[in-house]
Amino acid sequence: MPRDSDPTPNELQRAFFEYEPSDLEQALIDWTKDHWPMAARAMVYNKAEADDMISGVKGVRSDEGQLVLSVAARVAVSERELLIRGIAAILPQWLEQTYGLTPKR
Repeated sequence: MPRDSDPTPNELQRAFFEYEPSDLEQALIDWTKDHWPMAARAMVYNKAEADDMISGVKGVRSDEGQLVLSVAARVAVSERELLIRGIAAILPQWLEQTYGLTPKR
């Protein structure tokens, strides 16, 4: 059966399927992969912030739904903290290597 269109990917398809991360993105990806246990541990300590975050949510009809919402909030807070720590660890060195900028201490 012949194809109806050219199988060569267009610009949008190449952007999705052939994306090459920049050196900064790759450094952040590698750092977060190496430090993911930090986020897992943080889920335990982020209970109070997660509970505060979801305290005003209306319409949760079951304890199970409340628990799912609480766990999702903990995951979000943990991911945020991991990303912030990753940026703090990677960005100064990247700025210095890329642009010759040295952070003030």
